[in-house]
Amino acid sequence: MRQFIYLLFLGSLCCMASCNKFLEEKSNKASTVPSTLEDMQALLDAGNQLNMGSYPYFIETCTDDYYLSDEGYNKMDAFDKQVYTFQNPESYNTIAKLALWRNAYKAIAVANTVLDGLAAVEKLKGLDRNNIKGQALFHRAFMHFILTQVYCAPFDQKGDNILPGIPLKLTSDINDKTARSTVKTCYEVIIDDLVNAAALLSNEVAVVTRPNKVAAYAALSRVYLAMEDYENAKKYAESALNLYNKLLDLNTMDLTVAAPFQAMNAETLFFGYSNGSSMFNGSSGSYINEELLHLYEAHDLRLTANFKKETNGFYSFKGQYTGAGSYIFFVGLTTSEMLLNAAEGNVRLGNTSNALKQLNKLLQNRIEKSFFAPVTETDAEVLLELILQERRKELIRRGVRWSDLRRLNKDERFKREIVRRVTIDGKVQEFRLEPNSNNYIFNTPIEVINMTGMQ
Repeated sequence: MRQFIYLLFLGSLCCMASCNKFLEEKSNKASTVPSTLEDMQALLDAGNQLNMGSYPYFIETCTDDYYLSDEGYNKMDAFDKQVYTFQNPESYNTIAKLALWRNAYKAIAVANTVLDGLAAVEKLKGLDRNNIKGQALFHRAFMHFILTQVYCAPFDQKGDNILPGIPLKLTSDINDKTARSTVKTCYEVIIDDLVNAAALLSNEVAVVTRPNKVAAYAALSRVYLAMEDYENAKKYAESALNLYNKLLDLNTMDLTVAAPFQAMNAETLFFGYSNGSSMFNGSSGSYINEELLHLYEAHDLRLTANFKKETNGFYSFKGQYTGAGSYIFFVGLTTSEMLLNAAEGNVRLGNTSNALKQLNKLLQNRIEKSFFAPVTETDAEVLLELILQERRKELIRRGVRWSDLRRLNKDERFKREIVRRVTIDGKVQEFRLEPNSNNYIFNTPIEVINMTGMQ
């Protein structure tokens, strides 16, 4: 089935122009509404509104996995320079930058249009109303979650979580007042949407731009991990893996090509990506931190799969799970992420034997077969460090490192300071992102605050 997925996905793109037209007409004609389940599914299949590009690139821009050369830094616009150096811009200035906020909420608006209109639409043979509702709930929840990782304080397992969160958009009514919910409420709504989605969705889909039950479980695992609720993170990761657990074996792939990983490959549970920024492009002077490169052992096939040695001797990233694209990066869900979520949850809960099984299942597909030796570490503290190291090595540029930094900074064992040095007007300047800094919370655009009156 998977060999046909990419072709099916390309076919689904053919409806995008008509879906965009439909959305534009809806905004211009209050009386225009989707009238059938087929209309609803077409809205959810408009990948350029939902899966492709709508996720804000802030989820990767300030991580410790890469750096920019001075030349690359100086080529960026003023806004991206501020972002890269942890200066957290308040004003987004241009329509292109405001799109980082607008496109995320546009995706949520599509999901809400479906959810609000479902009860009244005509049922068509071959389409399941509940499944369509589950898809819309998933899309709304997943985008809300990504936005919490950008614009909210990290969830605090020991706190009341009443700090301002993001505006939760739960209806398609454009007249609804825009107001921030608390961090606590944001997570409650996201989890509620995903639990309801999991109950409604089918186990399989024809194309992984459509979420299914496995994707909903995987998303719940990611959300609970960000909350440091390791029991539920493990539970839902294992629930996903019980339904689907295929892994790519890097031993069987040509890793020397420019893009070793196909879009929607066998590991993909849900496909989505961010349009990214030039600060991720190797040809623009974006390189992988040596500290990260040194974590890989000589026979780790991910060295070849993920990184390209440039003519200047530095390494750029090529391991996108999007199949291509030097700017864009994957934010979807995979079986490899679920194995690591489950392994971390198990070791934190004292189940070291299960954690070892899950870690070794991943590694035997990542290390050269003739050099693979199973990890046998039984000390929980040491094993946790190994698993967290593998998370960083495996999940590079998959939309999770920023969330990991935010939660791990609360632990004295794992907190870290990120330092960036750039030459400005001939002088080397140093910028630091301290653990638990307020700069782990991006500013809501002042333009949005002024327009909505949001506090």
